[in-house]
Amino acid sequence: MQSCVKNLMEQGAHLFGEMLDVERVQALYRAMVAARAFDGSLFMDEAEYLAQENHFNANPTKTFNFLNQFDEQLQFIEQDPRLKGALDTLLGDDYEVVIKKAVCGVPDSWLPEWIRERIRDVNVANLGPYIKKPFRDITYFRGIDFHQDIIDWPQGRVELEPSTFLTLYVYLHDVTEFDSPLHLIPGSHRFGATLFPHRLEPLGGDQWTYADDHGNAIRCQDQTLLGGPGYVGLWHNCTLHGTRPVAHESEQFRLSLRYLVGKSNSNHTVTAIDEINGTLQGDLKPVRTRRDLDDKGAAQIRGNIINAKN
Repeated sequence: MQSCVKNLMEQGAHLFGEMLDVERVQALYRAMVAARAFDGSLFMDEAEYLAQENHFNANPTKTFNFLNQFDEQLQFIEQDPRLKGALDTLLGDDYEVVIKKAVCGVPDSWLPEWIRERIRDVNVANLGPYIKKPFRDITYFRGIDFHQDIIDWPQGRVELEPSTFLTLYVYLHDVTEFDSPLHLIPGSHRFGATLFPHRLEPLGGDQWTYADDHGNAIRCQDQTLLGGPGYVGLWHNCTLHGTRPVAHESEQFRLSLRYLVGKSNSNHTVTAIDEINGTLQGDLKPVRTRRDLDDKGAAQIRGNIINAKN
């Protein structure tokens, strides 16, 4: 547990690697794929899309959630003693799951041309507003720019304290460089919450300059998370990460699990997340987290930082 806490404190992330039982992960993956047609039929037609009032409420909730039908099959992950031990140390043994969901990286071949044009160079290509409503119990995306997971949790949105939130991410199949792997920037949590889109400048290769909202800057590099079934990563809610789209030549969609976990309001003891947060500079309780959306939830700023070095 000490290495997990140390890595989260120093790097903003701890990578468990391929730690889960491969056969159980693959069985879960097969069951999930069998439960839905993962193809272009998930998308609305353009007229239905235009009839929507806004882009809000197009993502899974605790009750409207694809994973609810797999509760029993998820237990080997959620009760894994190594993961539970780490989360107990970080958040207390009464930690709460804010939300868990399936995340699907969509290949280009699924997209109608009109959607391709609408999401071209959008920094958060969350496809939820384009998906038929019965199927919005999964998060679908085609590349997501570097962001912090606190982006969705400004102060006042949830009863729990978002500064304690951690993300646990699980790959369900082989994720290569062509399958929209996660890109993580170790050490980027040190500035706390910064406004999205973030101030990142490519330096070539995997090197970046990252600046906060007050003129402080660090040099950093991104790390590509490649792995097989059962690969697990854990990161702080202020650690920058993102994905590039599934490769154009690939027909494979990427299906993963994402857990957001946080400290219970009833736990008033000092746990490791409090110690980690005590080492960070900057705001951990932002009132405003982003400036890229209009009042209907549609993107009003274009330009994708994560693709800038390509």
